[in-house]
Amino acid sequence: MDKRVTIQDVARHAGVSITTVSRFLNERYDSMSEATRGRIEAVIKHLGYRPNALAQGLKGNRTKMVAAVVVNMSYPFCVGFMKSLNQTLSPAGYHLFVSETAGNPDRERAIVQSLQAQRVDAMVLQTGGQNNDLLAAIAIQMPVIFVDRKYVVPGVTNVITNNLEASEQLAEHILEQGYRRVLYVTEQEDGVHTRKERLQGYLQACHKLSFKPWVITVDRDQDDTFDLVVKAVEDGAKKEPIAVYTGNGLLMMRLYPDLIRLGFQIPSQLGLATFDQPDWSGLVQPSLTCVGQPVDTMGALTGEMLLQRLSKPDETASAPVPFDVKTIASTLVLGGSTRLHR
Repeated sequence: MDKRVTIQDVARHAGVSITTVSRFLNERYDSMSEATRGRIEAVIKHLGYRPNALAQGLKGNRTKMVAAVVVNMSYPFCVGFMKSLNQTLSPAGYHLFVSETAGNPDRERAIVQSLQAQRVDAMVLQTGGQNNDLLAAIAIQMPVIFVDRKYVVPGVTNVITNNLEASEQLAEHILEQGYRRVLYVTEQEDGVHTRKERLQGYLQACHKLSFKPWVITVDRDQDDTFDLVVKAVEDGAKKEPIAVYTGNGLLMMRLYPDLIRLGFQIPSQLGLATFDQPDWSGLVQPSLTCVGQPVDTMGALTGEMLLQRLSKPDETASAPVPFDVKTIASTLVLGGSTRLHR
């Protein structure tokens, strides 16, 4: 065969899930019928599948490598989180290997499979949720933690922040300053719970304070969608004080230069705020109002959980952790960019 046979090939030919094949390879036959075991074994022989050491559950020789798979390494959350995670893992002798998916599910799957073949000891992922079948199988073999994302996957712990509540708090703050309208800029949800919850928080604040929502959805690959935002702001700020609230720091970084070039006074004519706390938020004048995610705490907690589970490999193999969520509260950081004086 020109193409190496994978565990996905075995699952497809045997008519079972990847998780079931993984359980078979690790000799965990509970709740598995004799017929299923026989079918998987026959497919493995027919395809010539050769499971790697990780798939066979051979844990004797650790690589001392932990993989972090993120969407965008320049994303403010990712920068702070990875630094904190590395600072927690490094004293214990573990090395952090970072990969970037650009939000592409096929690329994510290929990266995860490659890392699996390289026998990393654990994985931390900012996943898009399209490869949860594969990640559920891997979670049987090693510690897997999702960060900045929440998906119900057996054996996986989710480390997140209170996106909805923090977004509602920020939106309420902006509206209570006296801005007549607040434009919320976001991206397509695409199953990403952070985008959904932050938008929901904004909408709840508008409903609570009797303001009409104003939302524009942009695409980072289409400049004209950002042009629409700039045009809407230009038209709106000419009439009355308005504010722009972006759903993440990358969107604000993309929009900020163009919004400043419009020439409106910040914050008296135009307010600016974002979820995330970009490293430049305190360098601009006036400083940027934002939601500071607890990236240091989230990174340290993730590292501590990994080290705890890696210190007891036998327990992890025999009884993987159930689905779990760890939520750490974000903080509203008030800058001068939303201090409107009525």
